[in-house]
Amino acid sequence: MGIIDQFKKTKDATKEQTIPPPRGHTLAEILQDKSNSHLFGRLLERDGHEDLAQKLIKGKLEKEDLELLEEVRLKFSEKITQSERIEALLTEENVVEIARNHPDFAKIINLVGPKKAIKAIRSQLKEICITDEYRFSAIADPIEAHDSYKKGAYKETNEKVEKMCRDNNISPQEYLDALAIEDPKEKEKALKKLAKGQHGKFITACNVVFGKERRNLRDLKDYEALLENSVTELDSYRDDIGSTLFLSISGNDDMRDALSRELLSESAPATEPKNGFGDAKKETVGAFNEKDFDRNWEAYKARMSYDTSTDSERDYIKDTFVDSQKEAHKKKNAKSKGFWASIFSTFIEGKIDSKRETLG
Repeated sequence: MGIIDQFKKTKDATKEQTIPPPRGHTLAEILQDKSNSHLFGRLLERDGHEDLAQKLIKGKLEKEDLELLEEVRLKFSEKITQSERIEALLTEENVVEIARNHPDFAKIINLVGPKKAIKAIRSQLKEICITDEYRFSAIADPIEAHDSYKKGAYKETNEKVEKMCRDNNISPQEYLDALAIEDPKEKEKALKKLAKGQHGKFITACNVVFGKERRNLRDLKDYEALLENSVTELDSYRDDIGSTLFLSISGNDDMRDALSRELLSESAPATEPKNGFGDAKKETVGAFNEKDFDRNWEAYKARMSYDTSTDSERDYIKDTFVDSQKEAHKKKNAKSKGFWASIFSTFIEGKIDSKRETLG
């Protein structure tokens, strides 16, 4: 590598690296993935970009379409990343602690267990993130606030208390054992014993020992209050999360369905199969056969005495045949649901309409 290349590499390292996108976040990768293509379709649908989707499947994108697709892709990538960050914070340990602070959420955990509850919640988060930003924020905000507190003020308090123990030549377990004593008098005796610094670090002269003991005892009691406040604040964050998750699960059909599937079977999928881009293309486009269309037309003409009809009757016969083919296609694909199935179905209906001009 030459010096210019090395110089450029150094400068590029300071820039935000967005090219190429993370694996799985190019539009080609999104459309190939069943779940992500379904969600990308929901985003297009939410933002009213059905026309853009039609152009995409026809392969007739214009310059402004490429720019709009990139805008939507960036928005989608941001939503997925945001959802995955929240999913990662919903660990088994966290969920159990949340349940201990919220009796209603505890009922859900006791029904399916923490692992299945997490699986059910995670299965819906990405869809909610795309389709209902307000509800997603209601779930995400307390979870992120809890994480921020644990990494910030909670961690700082923990470090302060551990430092106090080290400075006083006390092990954290000794301190916790003393704080756990329920009898006030016995607890006071245990704390005074620790405050004396029995390991020899603090007793250096009789004229300073009592003052040192008093300061140590005051510190031990002050830090107990600090611990109590930290635990109380942590519990309040967990209570907020428990309330949000309980309301989200109990008040949402999709969440309850996901939970029900977890109740019924250990091997049940966390969510119902989604009809992605590839599925819709295969089911909808693959269901239309031009040769069958042409054969059906010949049979229809024979039944309707097409050759002996007037011009107006021939037009009528063509129209009724085209309508019947569109209706037959709709019935054949009635089970295909979702945004992409709708887009591909519209595409095929347009193709059937265009075939009318070829009918002789």
